[in-house]
Amino acid sequence: MALLHEHNPTDASRRRAVLIVDDEELQRNQLVDCLSDLDVVIFQAGNGAEALEIIDDQVPSLIIMDIRMPVMDGVTTVDELSNRGGEMKIILMTGDPMSLEAAYKRRPNVFTIIEKPLPLRVLRRFVIEALGLAA
Repeated sequence: MALLHEHNPTDASRRRAVLIVDDEELQRNQLVDCLSDLDVVIFQAGNGAEALEIIDDQVPSLIIMDIRMPVMDGVTTVDELSNRGGEMKIILMTGDPMSLEAAYKRRPNVFTIIEKPLPLRVLRRFVIEALGLAA
């Protein structure tokens, strides 16, 4: 489990957690930089299987997840999370239009599905809205 950003470790348990799941480290790092000034704790995973391991220990308020990844893709991960039950919101991302069709089917926890590339400021607005943070 990788904790990427935390303003004040003593307040970490009271703040919302965001889990960024993407097999591209550069993409994860860009998202962390984009969200680092928000009052959230940020975790990262390189695929859905790693994400599920983190979720076993830390329940994020929001997951930002790529759809196409090795080991376990985003759609499979969302389905597994639905089977476990839970209230976390999910933002799915993909650069592959073919992946969008599968993602739009029966995904109750999915807040939105976005196509990459997306300006980070737009994604940031989705995150603020999903978490109910002040803009």
